[in-house]
Amino acid sequence: MAVPEETRRRLSRWCADRVGEGDRDRRQISYSIQGTEVTIHDRRPPTYPELDREWSATAVALVRADDPDEDVWSLYLPAANGDGWQRSGEPGPDPVLLLDRLTD
Repeated sequence: MAVPEETRRRLSRWCADRVGEGDRDRRQISYSIQGTEVTIHDRRPPTYPELDREWSATAVALVRADDPDEDVWSLYLPAANGDGWQRSGEPGPDPVLLLDRLTD
């Protein structure tokens, strides 16, 4: 199952709403999709733009379709030891609502 277009639009809006318009030159929230996993990234501009023009991207959350046929999603956060992901809370039918559990 691919992530539905409507969910992609809602994810784009969710990411845009995390950062005020006046702060977007210093921080962005974005997402990437691989199969049935959506990774949320906190993006920052380079410290030394004269040396590097690429923004850094730190993965801060992941939502995964546990059962694509039933629309069951789970939220994962980076593991405390920095190695992989740890499930956070109960699964739900809507990945965007699961992301609302995050605090900025």
